[in-house]
Amino acid sequence: MASDPARPRALLPPNLPPHTPYSRALQQRLFLVAQHLSRLARSLPPSAARRGLDQLHAQLVLNGFTRKRFLLAKLLSLAAAAAAAGLPRAESLFLSASSPHHPTSPTLANLLLRAAAASGAAPSALLALFSRLAGRHGLRPNAFSFSTLLAALASAGARALPHGRALHARALAGGVLAPGCDGGHVVTSLMGVYAGAGQLGDARRLFDEMPTRTVAAWNCMLAAYVRCGELDAALGFFGEMPGRDAVAWTTAIGGCANAGRPAEAVELFWRMRKARVRDDAVTMVALLTACAELGDLELGRWVHSRVAREGWQRRTVLLDNALIHMYVKCGAVEDALHLFVMMPRRSTVSWTTMISGLAIHGRSQEALDLFHGMHGRPDGATLLAVLRACSHTGRIDDGRWYFESMERVYGITPDIQHYGCMVDMFCRWRQFNEALELVEKMPFQPNEGIWGAILNGCKREGNLELAAKVTDRLVQLQPERAAGHLVLLSNMYAGVGQWEQARMVREKVGALNAEKPAGRSWVNQNESSMVIA
Repeated sequence: MASDPARPRALLPPNLPPHTPYSRALQQRLFLVAQHLSRLARSLPPSAARRGLDQLHAQLVLNGFTRKRFLLAKLLSLAAAAAAAGLPRAESLFLSASSPHHPTSPTLANLLLRAAAASGAAPSALLALFSRLAGRHGLRPNAFSFSTLLAALASAGARALPHGRALHARALAGGVLAPGCDGGHVVTSLMGVYAGAGQLGDARRLFDEMPTRTVAAWNCMLAAYVRCGELDAALGFFGEMPGRDAVAWTTAIGGCANAGRPAEAVELFWRMRKARVRDDAVTMVALLTACAELGDLELGRWVHSRVAREGWQRRTVLLDNALIHMYVKCGAVEDALHLFVMMPRRSTVSWTTMISGLAIHGRSQEALDLFHGMHGRPDGATLLAVLRACSHTGRIDDGRWYFESMERVYGITPDIQHYGCMVDMFCRWRQFNEALELVEKMPFQPNEGIWGAILNGCKREGNLELAAKVTDRLVQLQPERAAGHLVLLSNMYAGVGQWEQARMVREKVGALNAEKPAGRSWVNQNESSMVIA
């Protein structure tokens, strides 16, 4: 394929000033290029952002500009914006401006922390960098330093809790959280760390101890309740909030939608409209999640028309992905496919959602064709969708090849969901022995999904002895659904005339004092959603 000569120029801003080597004009030129790349960073592929960073860094070294802090600041900003540099690379940019004769710039140190946080470094690596900056380079951390690191730790979950507590102690010792200091952002970031680790009590204690509570603090505490799965407490707290902005409403709507309470999410959205609070793209994503769960295609189309009316300002890849997901869940696959084709930019999630949607709706060949034409690198979810497409159409050889190629070709280690999909495929298409062999070899303990697939395989094969053992395991794993599993086993015995065994299993169901869970359907009546059991 011939190279496109226009592509490298796209990374340069227009109307660059003329320059000569080693001159002030060259410094200005490099500054403008770095500024331009920082603006483009989010839309550039990671490889292009890394290439731009490498070229700019090389120019600084070749022209003796490694001590020009305003240029290094721009490069560190670029590294943070694009998440393009690993932690060692970002630190080398910072060290090139440091020397025993020059004091450490707090601005550069904080930009380094920001770049390190964006690089996805482990919590322990971030804390080690923070310690090096404070110990070797004399950094006196401020509120920005702590907020930057704590925001990165919040997404790391429970493994970041010891590091979060260490930063909390350091902030207290440094006076950042003292009354009169601008420590509000640090407190809200700490609340995020504790909530991410499931320590809701610690987050609430911080909130209660705040002398003055900003809107951001209220929103952060609401998000902490939602994140910890305490939805009823979250809705109660939401009702107590003195001022509810779009962030608060969206958090409550998203919390309900993601917790299996989509009707409440829709009701909250209409209340938000009545309160004349302007929604945004994130609100629409949360509402579309509720539409998908309810199967409310009419409301989903209304959201789509609003997005189309309000133009590019609302259009994001995340929102388009939510629209595709809604159309797929509501059975409007053609609408989903049309939207997918028209998307100006697509993420891995876009491809995965569309591949999965086609497979679920019986269009497995189109799903596999779409996968073969995929731009970008697939992830584990993409390969899971591909395996499901193979399972639905009985393409066992193709499914086996994709599964065995996950590590070798795509660098993805199969997890229990991939194994479960393969077991289900083998059982579905009467390859029962191969399913059992895979279960024996897999590096995980079978979960309820895998045992359920084997139970269905036992039913097809008439293997009642194994079915009884599998049912015992399922009852242990899912006691709330024990009655359903036992009824299935009883029906298997009855189907082959073993009435005594069937009666004994039925007695077990009676002893549980339980019933098989009833099915449920969502019905839209007079524009309100109701559940019918």
